Amino acid sequence: MTQNEAYEILKRGNNVFITGAAGSGKTFLLNRYIEYLKQNNIGAAITASTGIAATHINGMTIHSWTGLGIRDSLDEQTLKDLKERYYLKSRYKKAEVLVIDEISMLHHYRLDLVDNLFREFKQNTLPFGGVQVILCGDFFQLPPVARLDEPKARFAYHSRAWQLLDLKICYLDEQHRQNDSDFIDVLNAIRSNAVLGRERRHLENRVGCGIKKDLEPTKLYCLNCDVDLENSLELMKISGKAYEYKMEARGGNNLVEVVKRGCLAPDVLKLKVGARVMFVKNNFEEGYVNGTLGVVEELDNNRIVVLADNGRRFDVGLANWMIEENGKVKAEIIQYPLRLAWAITVHKSQGMSLDAAKIDLTRSFERGMGYVALSRVRSLEGLTLVGFNENALQVDEEVLEFDGELKKDSERDAKEIREAIDRSPLENKTSDLSEPHRSHKKQAISTMEQTRLMIEGKTPLEEIVKKRKLKLATILEHLEKLKKEGRLPDIEYLQKKAGPKRIGMMKKAILKFKTETGGYPLARAKEQLGEKATYEELRIARLFLD
Repeated sequence: MTQNEAYEILKRGNNVFITGAAGSGKTFLLNRYIEYLKQNNIGAAITASTGIAATHINGMTIHSWTGLGIRDSLDEQTLKDLKERYYLKSRYKKAEVLVIDEISMLHHYRLDLVDNLFREFKQNTLPFGGVQVILCGDFFQLPPVARLDEPKARFAYHSRAWQLLDLKICYLDEQHRQNDSDFIDVLNAIRSNAVLGRERRHLENRVGCGIKKDLEPTKLYCLNCDVDLENSLELMKISGKAYEYKMEARGGNNLVEVVKRGCLAPDVLKLKVGARVMFVKNNFEEGYVNGTLGVVEELDNNRIVVLADNGRRFDVGLANWMIEENGKVKAEIIQYPLRLAWAITVHKSQGMSLDAAKIDLTRSFERGMGYVALSRVRSLEGLTLVGFNENALQVDEEVLEFDGELKKDSERDAKEIREAIDRSPLENKTSDLSEPHRSHKKQAISTMEQTRLMIEGKTPLEEIVKKRKLKLATILEHLEKLKKEGRLPDIEYLQKKAGPKRIGMMKKAILKFKTETGGYPLARAKEQLGEKATYEELRIARLFLD
């Protein structure tokens, strides 16, 4: 799918999962849509699973935005406390769209918790309280990591919330980072767990080799200890005066810490003339981007001049990183957008593009780590390897299977949007930021009316699913919304088909966990009934409650 096709799907108000290989432009597309939302005053929660990813889209972590923090569960008292916080109530009230970047690093159970919070704050039983949900990421990259005291971490697509979203899949297949066909073949082979003779030889040929064009490579290590040691030793080798530049911070301490954790610039930047540095922020006007490499050429207490590897000289100014909410800056840090760049970790390199890298994958300990590291580089000629183990050439088998399903779904959704664009009036085919797309957030209304008409005609649910080519979860979402609006047709025939006694059993279980506000959450009822009822069956039973 192209970026323009995905952009049209986003503007039509669909819940969407944006994915694709490293360098396919996922973050670029996300920022383009975020700008569209801002231009049209559509309230958006701009978040990511990590602080680093959040800085790429000028957002905040999903944990901080939702009020979830580091919790791995929510009890009634916690929910009550959160709902009493004015800033959270205001935040949720204004949100019409939820964006979560780097979804691969968010635990499956935390996505369910985010779903629960949106439903509670919105007082709406639809998934995520009825807001448009945009998830972005690549499950071939590094997975969520659980602390020892946390539940077992699984990818987000294992969550209940994921299953209920009826996501359109936008699998971007254009390549904007690599233009080396041999290198693209290597990366695709790793993504397929099929690194055979030809691809392996390409990598073996890069072990111990030099870098062309006299580029000094950034070194990527799997472990923090190797990175810290490498940078310290290299700085010590340089004679001359060392200058220190301290970071400035504004805003609440907690939010400031969130921004700091997501920013690659250090609290105290220590430099000498001749130090190898990397820019850690995009500044297209000045001409450098996140990942541009160079050497410090001049220094004083208030000035840093860097000669970049591409021959350009930059008189580097201070940069800022911030968390914005409703157009207001909540926290901000100010520092020179540089860090020592003889070495960084593979984890920290996610999202970067490097002209040259020396990568040590001999201590690769996580499937996907090799893919993340190698895909940072634009071409084979910019890559030198210390070595690699077999783990570095592998990706998760489960992810590989799921990726195949995503590609098929994306092909279907790409075909649908092409047909929709062909049917649209000419002005809609060229619409951009001047006004919201006419169908933004209206697609669900028209399709819901189709569901209502079929229910009025006593059409069985399985037949509706088959004819409409929608998921059962989507049809149930329509019925729940119709009930809330007081427009739900007679559904007695659904009870007869499921069995009145069975419906009665489920209603009894649901009623046990009625909330103080009159809601009927299903998670605890499902836990009580176990295999006796599916989540979809419980949703049908809930429709019969007064």
